[in-house]
Amino acid sequence: MRDAIRNGDLAAIRRFLSALPNEAQWQDEGRAVAAEVIRSGGPGLAQLLYPAGEVVPSGPWGDVDPVVWAAEHGASELVEHLLHRYPAPEATLRTALNAARAWLDVDPEAELRRRSRLADDDDLTVVRDHVTVGKYLPRALRIRLTTADGRRAEVLAEHRAVVTVLEKSLDLPVSRDELLARALWSADPESCDWWASQHAVTVRFPAEETFRWAVGRLADPEVAVRRFTAELLHSSTVDGEAVDAPYAAEALAVLRDRMTAETDTETLCSVLGAYAGFSEIGAILYEFLPFVADDRAPVRSRVAADVLNGVGGPADDPPPHVMRAMLSLARDPDPTVRTVATAALIHSVIDAPALRELLTTQMNGDDREVQVRAAAGLAMRGDVHALAELRRMSEEDGYESLAWWEFDHVERVLAHGWPSLG
Repeated sequence: MRDAIRNGDLAAIRRFLSALPNEAQWQDEGRAVAAEVIRSGGPGLAQLLYPAGEVVPSGPWGDVDPVVWAAEHGASELVEHLLHRYPAPEATLRTALNAARAWLDVDPEAELRRRSRLADDDDLTVVRDHVTVGKYLPRALRIRLTTADGRRAEVLAEHRAVVTVLEKSLDLPVSRDELLARALWSADPESCDWWASQHAVTVRFPAEETFRWAVGRLADPEVAVRRFTAELLHSSTVDGEAVDAPYAAEALAVLRDRMTAETDTETLCSVLGAYAGFSEIGAILYEFLPFVADDRAPVRSRVAADVLNGVGGPADDPPPHVMRAMLSLARDPDPTVRTVATAALIHSVIDAPALRELLTTQMNGDDREVQVRAAAGLAMRGDVHALAELRRMSEEDGYESLAWWEFDHVERVLAHGWPSLG
C-alpha cells in the first residue's frame, strides 16, 4: 500500500479500501491509510482519493488533524468535505484558517521550498500541474518539488479557496471585493479559488445587492473581472426564478447593452445566458439573432441553446426567419453548435416539414450524437421508423449510453403524450 500511495496509484488504493468492511474505511484502518497518504502521497492525492460523496476517515490521521493539514496544504475541496462529514470545533477551524492565511502573501513555490528545506538541492525538479476530481469540477494548481534522491514536497496553491470555505464555517465577515480579489489572484475560471469565491458571493449576500454590485463591474476594463461578474449573473438565473426578480427588467436592459459591447467570448456567452435567464420562459430572444452568424462557435452555441427560450410561449411557433436561423444552426459546421441546436429543436413543440426534413437528414448522417438526437426528435413526433432506429442505436451502444437514455426518455414521453412533456 505504501508503494501505491507513493506512486499515486489511485486505482490500487481504492481497491484496497473497497475490500475493507465499510466501517473500517472511516475508522482505524481507513485512518492508517490516510496517515500514509499524508506522509507519502501529498495533498493532491488526498484530494483525489477523498472527493465529496466518498468515504473519508474521521480524524486524527496518525498524529495529524486532517482539517488543519488540508488547510495548510491548500486542499480546499478536502477541507470542505471533511467539515461536511465531521463538524470541527471553533479552535480547529481558527487554527486551520491561520494556517491557510499564512500562504496568502507569499509566492507558493518559494514558500514550499522554504518549508521543505529543499531549496539548496542542486538537482531539484519543479513540476506544476492541475488536480481535479471530475471533468466539470474545479481544479487545483499543484506544485511539487522532487530531489534526485526521491525526497519531495507538495502543495496545492488554492489557499484562498480554503480561507473562503473556513470563513463561511466560522461566519466571519468578508466583502464581495475581497472575494473577487481572491478569484483574480490566478484569474483562472476553472480554479478552486474562483469557484469558492463565486459560491460565497452567491450564498453569503442578498441577491439584489449582489446584482447591483455585479452590474457595477460588468464593463470593467479587466476581462477577468467582467467574466467573473457575468458568470455570477448567469448562475443567479439557473433556478428559473430570476424572471420574477424585482430587478429583472433592469437586468435585461443592462445585459442588452452589454451584449453589443462585450468582446471576450466567454464573458459574452455568460451575458447571453444571463439575459435568457432573466427573460420570460417561452419567449423568442430576437436580440440574439445577430449572433447567429458570429465567427465564434461558443457564441453560436449559446444562441442555439437560448434563442427559443423554452416552451409555452411564442417560441412554440417561431416566425419563418427565426426558424430559418435555428435550422441553419442545426447545420452549423461546428459539431457542438449542431448538437445544441438540434437538441433545442427536438425538445421544443415545433413540428414543421422543414424540421422533419432536417432531422431525417441528420439521422442518416455520420455524427452519432446528432443521429441519436435527431432520431429521438422524429420519434417524439410519431415517426415509427425513427423510433426503431433509436431502439437499434440504444441496443448497439449499450446501457446508459446517450442512445439508451434518449430511447428511455422518448418511450416515457410517448406514454404520457407528446408534446405535453416535449
